[in-house]
Amino acid sequence: MRLFDIKLSSKTINQITRYLITGFTAFGIEYSLYVLLYKAVGLNYILASVIVYALVFLFSFFVNRKWSFQSQGRVNRQLFLYLLLFLFNLVFANVFLLRFLTDVLGINALFSPFLKMACVVCWNFFIYKFIIYKE
Repeated sequence: MRLFDIKLSSKTINQITRYLITGFTAFGIEYSLYVLLYKAVGLNYILASVIVYALVFLFSFFVNRKWSFQSQGRVNRQLFLYLLLFLFNLVFANVFLLRFLTDVLGINALFSPFLKMACVVCWNFFIYKFIIYKE
């Protein structure tokens, strides 16, 4: 039994396309606010990343639910699962992965969020499609 059985039907391609559009929009909002807090306000890059990540939470949930995956599932259940994934991403991606990219690999703190988000985008699609917004 395979956990993720992806068929590249037109529906899946549409979901991927809408998911990516939603993600780029959310990332644009997130990165703009990150630069504002990091450079203009002078917050630590980790704190700035965590704050803006939290602000984009509801935007991403509802746009992905209604538009990207056109889900009719129970919103409370989906929101709870989305919150669990959000918390995982908040800790793992924004603290450990971002710190690894910036402090260990020496990638500039203004560029490392791009790499962090590339990782998050990949694993989130599968979790959204097959767990959170599963039909």
